[in-house]
Amino acid sequence: MANGKHRKQHIYRLENDQGAVVGDDQLKSHITQYYKKLFGAPDTLKITLMEDQILDIPQVFLEKNDVLISEFTESEVRDAIFQMEHNKAPGPDGFPVEFYQVFWNVIKDDLMALFSDFHREDLNLYSLNFGIITLIPKIQDATKIQQYRPICVLNVSFKIFTKVATNRLNKVAKIVVSNADCLYAR
Repeated sequence: MANGKHRKQHIYRLENDQGAVVGDDQLKSHITQYYKKLFGAPDTLKITLMEDQILDIPQVFLEKNDVLISEFTESEVRDAIFQMEHNKAPGPDGFPVEFYQVFWNVIKDDLMALFSDFHREDLNLYSLNFGIITLIPKIQDATKIQQYRPICVLNVSFKIFTKVATNRLNKVAKIVVSNADCLYAR
């Protein structure tokens, strides 16, 4: 760090059991293969939902379902934005959460238009849901992929959508989960 600011560093070389890995294509391949092997293939879920066996599962009543599927309000979007933590890294678009908070009155109409598009299923979430994976060295002069820690930086605009959805689900989840606890505690 120079003057308290992070310097962007490029990885030009890594070492593995076969020797040096150099060149963008080889480095990309090496790093990708390492993390694929580390995390493994996704698990195959063998969950089935048999509709005739839901009597003992707590259901969301119509009133709560209406809350879940209703249009998003300016109040709930604003509340979600102001609940978000400060001093976090901005996403690929460069806008930190503080931008959304300071300029709420300027950008709220545009942001609410996005939420309206989302509610109508007219918003391509892939345009918001992307991130940049960065490797942070765990030690100075790291030479092996194991000496790096990956982080993924997402756009705050996408985080706002997830925060609003989480706030909504939490209101209903508390009721469903507490009812399930009562049923299964018997």
